[in-house]
Formats: sequence, C-alpha cells, structure tokens
Amino acid sequence: MNRRIAAWTIAAVAVLGLTACSGSPAAEDDTSNEAGDSAPVEETNTDQSVEDACGIVLPKLQDANAAASEIDTTGATDPQTTVDQFSTVVDAFGEAADSVDNAEVKEATSAVHEDFAALGDVLSKVLIDQDLTAAEGMTTITADLTESATALQELCS
Repeated sequence: MNRRIAAWTIAAVAVLGLTACSGSPAAEDDTSNEAGDSAPVEETNTDQSVEDACGIVLPKLQDANAAASEIDTTGATDPQTTVDQFSTVVDAFGEAADSVDNAEVKEATSAVHEDFAALGDVLSKVLIDQDLTAAEGMTTITADLTESATALQELCS
C-alpha cells in the first residue's frame, strides 16, 4: 500500500509539472505588456527566435502530456510497464530539447527534461526496487520541477 501512495505522489508531481510546461504561448497581438518587453526576443548566436523555438517545443510537450495521462501510475498491473511508459515521456522531453536551436529554449526544456528524469529514477526505485526511502527526495525534485517548468512557461508566454 505504501508503494502505491509513493507512486501516486510521484505521478501527481509529474502531471503538475507537465501541466505547467504545456501551456500555450501568449498571442503576438497582445500589446498590454509592451512596457515590460525590454529584453531582445532573439538570441544573437542563432537565427531561431524564442517564439519559433517555443512553437516547436510546446506541441511536443503537449503530446508528452497526453501520453503521460495514459500511464498506470499506481503500477498495480505491471510496475515495469509503468516505468517504461514514464521513460517514454521523459525521452520525449529530451527530444523536444534537441529539436530546437535557440539556446534559451533549449536550456529551459533541458532543465525540465532533467527534472523529469530524476522523477523517473525515483519512480523506478519505488515501483521496481520497492525502495520507499527513494521518495524522501521528492520535496527537492518537486521544487526543481516546479521551478524549471515555470521558467519554461514564462519564457514561452
């Protein structure tokens, strides 16, 4: 029973993180925030703008979000299948990061990917190894995931 609680907690954190970073970018014609737009939008070392990179990354993250909603997060039927499905979602984050050239968006997406990979490691330890002590680091992982997902969402909005 404790294994299910730990797995459910991990799944809840994953879903919250996916929800945070799968938001849509703000509309281009929104001029209500012009005063705060003092930073340049494009990176000087690449031709790909933040907006263009976000346009590539966000749909991939939304697809990963859809795939994550199909995962049996309790691991009740087959813990290995649950871990494998979560790994597929984590890999999708890595592929999303690799698909863009804009350094800012790549860095932000890579940070989310790394945090989800850490979450996947904990999920594997809890479900496969039945090591409930692995869930003790969830506070740090949750904070890191929230921070990286929020940073990506802010960059892309």
